[in-house]
Amino acid sequence: MQPVMNGPQILFCPRCSAMSPARPLAYDEDCEIHGVEFSFHVDAFECMNCGEELADPADPELMRPMYDAYRAASGTLDAASVKAIRERSGLSQVAFATLLGMSPATINRFEMGAPIAIKEDNLIRMAGIPSALRMLLRQRGHLLKPGQRPKR
Repeated sequence: MQPVMNGPQILFCPRCSAMSPARPLAYDEDCEIHGVEFSFHVDAFECMNCGEELADPADPELMRPMYDAYRAASGTLDAASVKAIRERSGLSQVAFATLLGMSPATINRFEMGAPIAIKEDNLIRMAGIPSALRMLLRQRGHLLKPGQRPKR
């Protein structure tokens, strides 16, 4: 979300411990996630009293620009794609994670938009191939609890 560009806003500054005037701030940032280097655009505010960078309070997803730029640079899956692959498999997050050798919390983070390393991305994509899923069920299905197997 772009900050409002019509002059300073009054925002809480944690460094000043007070409501302070803040001006829009925009810049490009270089970053690295999972060994992939990329740049992304930052829209924020700057406290006019102390210079502290302040997040835009109107933007609840502060990490989205960075995560989207990582996915574009790495070619990895987005949250909706991870969830779609899992749901097509007919498995819960817990069962899917068990078959892939991951924790349920990891699958949940991926489905909530956290960046995925390329090796995990490849594994999730492979699990989306019916024959590969059947192989995983043959090899690791014994780890699933009763009722966790897909219905089909």
